[in-house]
Amino acid sequence: MRKKLTSLVMALFFTVGLAGVSVAGKCKGDVVKNEGGELVIKLKGDCKAKAGDSVKIKVKAAAKVEGC
Repeated sequence: MRKKLTSLVMALFFTVGLAGVSVAGKCKGDVVKNEGGELVIKLKGDCKAKAGDSVKIKVKAAAKVEGC
C-alpha cells in the first residue's frame, strides 16, 4: 500500500511539473531603451507575450575579443 501511495504522489508531482513548463514560452529580442527601470524590447519573430505580462529576463553577455 505504501509503494502505491508513493508512486501516486510522484506521478502527481511529475504531472504538475509538466503543466508548469508547458505554460512558459520563449521569446527572443534586443533591448532598444532602458528608461528608469522600464525596458523597451524589440522582439525577433512571433511572440505570444502581451502588454502587462510578467516576465523573467536573463542577460546574455556578448563575447569580448581582445587584440594585440
